[in-house]
Amino acid sequence: MGKVIFNADDFGISRGVNEAVCQAYHKGILNAASLMVNQKYAPQAVALAKKMPNLDLGLHVNLTNEYPAEKPEKIPLLVGQDGKFKNGFLKLLLLSFFKPRQLQQQARFEIEAQILKAKEMGADIKHLDGHRHVQMIPVLFDVFEELRLKYHMPHLRIMNECALLTLKTNKSFGFLLDGALIKYFLLRILTFLNGAKSETYFYTMLYTCKLSRKHFEKVLVPQGFERVEVMIHPNITQIDKQNESEIFDKNVLSIWRDKEFETLLDKSLISHFVFDNPYPKLITFYQKLEKFWFSISQKIRFLLVGGFNTVFAYSVYALLVAGFELPYLFALIIQNLITINVSIITMRYYVFQSHGNFGREYAKAWGVYIWMFFFNSMFLSFLIEVCHLNELLAQALYLCVSTLLTYILHKYFSFYKKIKQK
Repeated sequence: MGKVIFNADDFGISRGVNEAVCQAYHKGILNAASLMVNQKYAPQAVALAKKMPNLDLGLHVNLTNEYPAEKPEKIPLLVGQDGKFKNGFLKLLLLSFFKPRQLQQQARFEIEAQILKAKEMGADIKHLDGHRHVQMIPVLFDVFEELRLKYHMPHLRIMNECALLTLKTNKSFGFLLDGALIKYFLLRILTFLNGAKSETYFYTMLYTCKLSRKHFEKVLVPQGFERVEVMIHPNITQIDKQNESEIFDKNVLSIWRDKEFETLLDKSLISHFVFDNPYPKLITFYQKLEKFWFSISQKIRFLLVGGFNTVFAYSVYALLVAGFELPYLFALIIQNLITINVSIITMRYYVFQSHGNFGREYAKAWGVYIWMFFFNSMFLSFLIEVCHLNELLAQALYLCVSTLLTYILHKYFSFYKKIKQK
């Protein structure tokens, strides 16, 4: 049987959480916890952790709530005038697209400050994860990986749960009503974009913060994983309700926190994990298809993916020009806004098989398409205004010319670093 890791997040956020971690460790099955160093009860949590020798202590990096560990003037994108963090997950995700370099630099300052603060407290940090799963935002993921390696931490939490495998034995469908399914798909997409791999399987994305014993009647762990991590949020809310004014996040007082604490006291749950299970047939089929796909030469892959993207882009352009009768240049702008991201993602993974710095490669690829857009608009204007060609025929001729140029620019610019490494 592989190793089962029950990891308590938010260690240090309150007295109730700290006490729940202690009791779940001594009386139950808790064997890991993630420390929030910028919370009031973090010093108490570190002192308690020293009395739990087999507790695998990690850092729960917090970029969204309360005060930072770094000086506010060094991280203006992250904090407001009150000195507190001002962004939630979605705002950080948007910043990663519009201000990737500034966000990456400032996040690096803050994350490293939290690591150093944990060390100053005497905490022996062995793994990394993020509050609100901020580690999965592509620009931030690169920083997490960089600092994980710098400080010799063996594990960064990766969101790789297979929902089809979970639902094979778990018939609870509450995730359809509480938004967990949307979060699941978003995090799985970000995992794909990051090219993130891990030897540890993650379980509980669909039931985050709402775990009970019924979610562990039988847990199937896929083939290839020797460890599984369960993220859980225990609390003894009766303790925190006595000092409710100290709690900035009222979710800490949820009755589900008590249920999750009670779940950790059931020592039989570990025996309910079944390792080395095959993936569902649909996923197995895709894995075989992907293996065959990457056995094909890169140039052939480009022709096939490029052909798909070309047909998709041309269809959108033709619909806007012929169907909605938009001016051709306006239609070209809208078409690019719709199709460029699809082209970048499919080219990056299915053609160049790149797992490099997503933010950097994404920005470079957008630069290529912006340059190609101006070339496209001039070429199109010349054929339509000077040569008097039909708007649809003119764009079709441009696409014939641009295909080779796009391949060269992507191979030797957008995704050049990854190709060079290979």
